[in-house]
Amino acid sequence: MQTINRVSGIIAALCCFVLFQPARSENIEVAFVLKVTGEAQVKSSAADWSPLKKGARLHNQDQIRTGANGLVAIVFLDDKTMMKIRADSEVRIETTTTEKGLHKRVLMEMGQMWSRVVPGRGGFQLETPSSVAAVKGTEFYGMIDENGETVIIGIEGIIQLYNQLGSVLVKKGETGRAAKRSQPEVTATTEFDNWAAEDKVQELDLEYQNDAGEKKHLKIRYTK
Repeated sequence: MQTINRVSGIIAALCCFVLFQPARSENIEVAFVLKVTGEAQVKSSAADWSPLKKGARLHNQDQIRTGANGLVAIVFLDDKTMMKIRADSEVRIETTTTEKGLHKRVLMEMGQMWSRVVPGRGGFQLETPSSVAAVKGTEFYGMIDENGETVIIGIEGIIQLYNQLGSVLVKKGETGRAAKRSQPEVTATTEFDNWAAEDKVQELDLEYQNDAGEKKHLKIRYTK
């Protein structure tokens, strides 16, 4: 009887473990490439680096890198969160499916990015060698230099910038900084390069496949 009870307990524990693990978005389409300027490449878990083109679909764990004159704009399919990746940058996109949508992790070793994150969905994090920027609905720039120092410029909303040594909130009109062995700090923004605002208004109508295998249409109109 003790053996049966012990086995039942193990099975129950395993069931709880499975039930409370977030679902991985391994092979589904998670984002759409709106624009590619200059040199840009993509790498998936199944294929090596290849040219990235406008209209391409991106999947969980895909990597993007841009050349000296490159620029890539993408939109996430679950909530229309937008992200732009500037020249000489490399990012990796990792997503986890939640009840509210995709939880998005953007891993960036070096380069520059901009994002307008739609609030109330799965969440968005920019992870760098020196910190994590957690976003719940805002617009911001992220820059990482060759030493791994992270700079976050708040345009709208609030960003939590943190590492093992501390945490700060970066608001509209503020700049947060974090180095590998230093506590994050925040100051007033003076001047910055608003490069993501240079695009003209565009409207796209695209078809994609959701997690259940259903085909969906998504109309996107964006100004940045």
